[in-house]
Parts: sequence; C-alpha cells; structure tokens
Amino acid sequence: MHKLKQIWALFSIPNYTILIISTLLLGICISFTYPFLSLFGVDEVGMSPSYLGYFMTVTAASSVLISTVLGRLSDRYWGRKWVIILSVSAAIIGYILFIYVRNYYVLLAVSFLCLGTASSAFPQMFAYAREEVNRSGSKQADMAINTLRMFFSLAWVIGPAIAAVLLASAGFQGLFLSAAVTYGIVFLFVLIFLKNSNRQETAQKNEAPVNLRKFLLKPRIAGVLGSFILLSVASTMSLVNLPLYVTRTLHGSQSDVGVLFSVAAAVEIPLLIGVGILAAKYRKSKLIKIGAVFAIAYYALVAVTPIVWAIVPMQFLSAVAVSIVMGLGISYFQDLLPQEPGTATTLYSNTSVIGNMLGGIIAGSVAEWFGFRIVFIVCAVMAAIAFLLLLTDRESSVQAIEEHNSVST
Repeated sequence: MHKLKQIWALFSIPNYTILIISTLLLGICISFTYPFLSLFGVDEVGMSPSYLGYFMTVTAASSVLISTVLGRLSDRYWGRKWVIILSVSAAIIGYILFIYVRNYYVLLAVSFLCLGTASSAFPQMFAYAREEVNRSGSKQADMAINTLRMFFSLAWVIGPAIAAVLLASAGFQGLFLSAAVTYGIVFLFVLIFLKNSNRQETAQKNEAPVNLRKFLLKPRIAGVLGSFILLSVASTMSLVNLPLYVTRTLHGSQSDVGVLFSVAAAVEIPLLIGVGILAAKYRKSKLIKIGAVFAIAYYALVAVTPIVWAIVPMQFLSAVAVSIVMGLGISYFQDLLPQEPGTATTLYSNTSVIGNMLGGIIAGSVAEWFGFRIVFIVCAVMAAIAFLLLLTDRESSVQAIEEHNSVST
C-alpha cells in the first residue's frame, strides 16, 4: 500500500500526467517502426544485410550528432518544449517520405536528416520530466523516471502487435502512415499542454557548463560509457537480427515477431516499478551488473534454441535486462550531470545510438557471412565484456556528482 501511495504521489508533479500520455504515444510511434525496419530494408527496398547495416549505421551517426547538439542547446538556450516539437515534426516528415520513397540513397538521406533529428524526442521528454521533478521538490526522481519508462514499455506491449496487423493488411505504406499520424498526436499534446521551460531558471546560469571532454575521459566515466555502449551494441544486434532469425532460420511468421516483442515489453512493465523501488535501497551500479548477467543468459539461450516458441519464455530474461539497464540508465546518467538533464539524458541516449551504429553494421556483416544464429553468440560476448567493464565501477552516484563539479569549467 505504501508503494502504491508513492506511485500515486507522482501525479502531483506538474505536467506528469501529460508526460505519461506523451511518452506512451512516443513509445507506440517507435514500436510501430523500429522492429520492422530490417524487414522493410530487406523485403521492401531490397537491401542486402550489409547495406541494411550501413543504413542503420548512418541513421545512428546522425542521431548522435544532432541529438547532442540539441541536448546542449536545450540545457543552455532553447526551451525544451520546442526541441521536442522539432524532433517530432522531423519524424512526421520522415515517415511520410518513407511511404513513397524506395531509392536506397534517398532513403539514406531522409533517415539521416529526419530520423536523426527525431531521435532527440526520447531524451528530451525524459529531461523535461527530470526538470519537473526537481522543480516540484519530489524526492522520488528514480521512481518518476522509471514509471515513465514503464509507460514507454507499455507501448511496446501493444505497438508491435498492432504494427504486425497493419503490415499484413496495409503493407509498409500503412505502417508508416500510422506512425506519422501517431507522431502528429504527440505533436499536438506537446504543443497544447506542455509549458515551455525558462532557460534562465533551468540552465543554472551561475554555474559554468560541464567540460564534456574532460568528464568523459575520466577512467570511471569512460568505463561506464563503454559498458553501456557494449550492452547497447548487443541489444541492437539482437533487435535487428531477431525478426530475420525468426522468419529465415526458425521459419516463423511476421506475427511471431510481433508476439515476441510484445511479450518482452509486457514483462518489463511490473519489473520497471520493482526496479524503481530497488533503486532506492541499492546502488544502481550493482543492479546494472545484475542486468548485464541476465542479458548474457538471454543471448546465449536464444542462440541455441531450435524453435520459435522456445524464445517466448526467454523474453523474461530480456525483460529483466532491459528493465534494469535501460530503466535505471536514464536516472543514473542524470545523476552524473544533475545540472544539465538534457545533456545527461542525451549522453545516455547516445550510448544507445552508438550501439545502434555499431550493432547494425556488425549484425549485418555477421549474419551475411556466418548466419543469423551466430549473431546472438556475438551478442553474448559483447554483454560479457560489458559486465567485466562494470566490475570496475565501484563508486556511488554521489561521488560521480562530486567528480562532475570538479571538471566543470
């Protein structure tokens, strides 16, 4: 009962309900498209696995570049609301163009400009939430962020299944049109309901911005970044490879792909709340190590499975790993840079984007040369290396904050 009261208290945070709705819709938008991009590239556009890898890599590279710039601007100058609107508008334009364009190089350009800009919506939404939590004086930042992450996962319960139906009935044109319309709804919610933050209040103008180069080169921070990047590489390889592994190697259907993604997201929902509660009692670094172990187990077991439906119960392992690593990752990075939530959340998001950039091309190359099953073995190795890097992280978030202050210029 006490935990339910804690969750209910989150709704007293200004704009929190609107953020939940917007995050849910944003998650639906992403879940409509991302699981099926590899099928779109191979089956609709005719990309080879290697060219698919290049496509995913270019999109990821633009996401790192554009979201980093927008993250810094949102912390120091621009209102965060307008950065979200810009990102969502780019997504609408991009997916409308995806309906009509089938030329590989034109799609590459659209992906670079539009999807790269659209990637800023996720970190900016969570940075806006962290600012609202801080302004409200709430002491439940971890719970607030994890609850938002839970609704993002809820979107993945229903999104891939709906997308699979849309794909079967209306093809990729119907799928991308639905994504564009849903992004349009997010646009309206943000435009109408979210208030624009005052940069003079939120940018901590009396403090110099952090020197990112010095901060990122500190051994502990570099180790944390490396581990998150490797875990993201493994996750991306798995996400890109799973639809093709199911349909080509295990001879499953597109509907099976939607079921697997939905089951994993459904299990994540209660786990995210539990992880938020555990984060108040245990150090995040310890919990993240546990998440890495579950990731290793998931990839190893999927690599040896003989049938599609054997993967369904394995989604519990995947859900635990995602709930811990991805759920706590946002608040963990925000703790590292408490005065710059936009930069911090973008930094976390960029570990995922860099993982996409590397994971896409590695997955494509490994699949083309060695087969889809071997990709999961490589994922397990990546997760194991990440776990070893995490073993060097023995300092608390409070110590990291003190380090942040020492490298500010």
